[in-house]
Amino acid sequence: MVVWQDQLGTLMSAIVILSQFTMLWKDNVFFRWGTRIVVGYALVDAMGWGWYYVNLRMWQPYVTKGEWWWWGAIILTIMLYTRLTKQYAWISKYPLAIQLGLGVGVTSVAMLRSQIIDQLGFTIDSLFTTTGMDLFNAIIVFIGVATVISYFFFTHEQTGILGRTAYVGRAFIMASIAVIWAGDYMWSMAILAGVLFFLVNTFIKGLLLGMTV
Repeated sequence: MVVWQDQLGTLMSAIVILSQFTMLWKDNVFFRWGTRIVVGYALVDAMGWGWYYVNLRMWQPYVTKGEWWWWGAIILTIMLYTRLTKQYAWISKYPLAIQLGLGVGVTSVAMLRSQIIDQLGFTIDSLFTTTGMDLFNAIIVFIGVATVISYFFFTHEQTGILGRTAYVGRAFIMASIAVIWAGDYMWSMAILAGVLFFLVNTFIKGLLLGMTV
């Protein structure tokens, strides 16, 4: 049974989606207001989930049991919300700086290990543990890794052998970027297909025409 809340949600979703499609014509008030609604909803949703995780991962398991030092994390979390006021927005810079510093420290180690150390180890190990077509692929990967690394040698002029390997490395970089772009393109097309399916079946056929989909 379809309730009026579902119909209202379908109508609002269709209005916001159509407002974004108006950008294909030109920038307009309808598009700007639709964008503000989406950004505002995302902000409120993120704030709600933020408080939910504060309660789930700090307040209930630790603070309520007398572990008072967790109040520091809660205070830093509250300080982030001063961003919503012009007068006290500067306070949010301190917890944000701590968050960014910790994030950079953690992700730097993880990226160094996963994207450089483990990648080099896997590339070299594959040369001695595979046969047939897998060995051919391993050789191609090894050449790609070695030449891409040589492309980023900026302490020596890229001439001679280094210049030729850097040229090959640049080709590998361009190929990898093309693959990434193609994946993002297909992901965008999948989202567009889902949006069009919603507009045609749920909004037009279901809500406007009253058809059973």
